[in-house]
Amino acid sequence: MEYPRQTNNLIATLRGLPQDHSLAKVRPAYLLGNLIEVLEEKYKFGQVKVEDLIAQNWKQIVGEEYAHRCSPQKVVGGAILRVQVSNSVLRQELQFKQHQILERIHRLPGASIIKAVNFSHG
Repeated sequence: MEYPRQTNNLIATLRGLPQDHSLAKVRPAYLLGNLIEVLEEKYKFGQVKVEDLIAQNWKQIVGEEYAHRCSPQKVVGGAILRVQVSNSVLRQELQFKQHQILERIHRLPGASIIKAVNFSHG
């Protein structure tokens, strides 16, 4: 049977053994299979990410003339898509088309979580 560290130290003192003064926490052991299941759920292994889905369909979303001058970067806060653009003129053009871009994104399966698109020059 496992006792708390304080109890073990008291027993060690009574038996004339050295005490355990480490700051490490004693944690229960977990099965490896359980750990893998938790990690798969947390990091969505084997599932298509929204960022990947948008990147694969980027030409259809923004159009051929804009696709090579901008690129989707990541989803922030679970709802905002960050897009990096090559210059400020393109950024403004895409902001005018933001509603149309959002409509095309929402047509993709599982991409309806995107609520806004943020264009940044950089």
